[in-house]
Amino acid sequence: MLRMTGHVEAADGQADGGLLFVMFHGYGNDESEMVRILDAVVAVGDGCSADAAAVARPGWLSFRGTYDRPYMGGSYWYPDGCDVASRRRECSVVGDEVVSLLDASALRNRRRVLVGFSQGGYLSYRMVREHPGVFDAAILLSPSFKGEEDATPPDSRTRFFLAYGGEDRTIPVDDQLTARRVLDASGRLVFHEYPGMAHAICDAEIADIRGFLESL
Repeated sequence: MLRMTGHVEAADGQADGGLLFVMFHGYGNDESEMVRILDAVVAVGDGCSADAAAVARPGWLSFRGTYDRPYMGGSYWYPDGCDVASRRRECSVVGDEVVSLLDASALRNRRRVLVGFSQGGYLSYRMVREHPGVFDAAILLSPSFKGEEDATPPDSRTRFFLAYGGEDRTIPVDDQLTARRVLDASGRLVFHEYPGMAHAICDAEIADIRGFLESL
């Protein structure tokens, strides 16, 4: 069963209930990682109370990885080093459950934006591939892309934001190039690379995410 946190206001019967962020963290972290990123994008201040911060954010759901790391803490979506078939299978299980959840009446009329970092970025990409009519945009931050060398562009209307650090060696350069090639072929890709950044998030990236969302 998926573990998650979130905040979604009622849509009040509107045809478009606004943005809904559907978020997945990276290896060894938890759902709070993506909430921190969202707070930075929507500029929720440090002095803001928890209740006020929840109201200031758009609708959001942030999920915790299905596997927990013993002793070290944190969670992950698929075992490090597993083969391509196993990785895709794990992503399919999570994706099917999330998409079923999004069919709830309170969530149905939202414009859905996937946001994922590293493993969570790959999971978000796989969800677009397997559920092509569900998501309006996918923000893929330093995603793993191993095993997608022969992939065709996703057959969907989803718009993509893809970003890597220029010094990211956690994700091999060849996998980064694969991600850019596959998604660029969709004709709906915005790509950014950040010089000097490793496998992380930077202020310039937050600003670019904000600009991408404003264009939706």
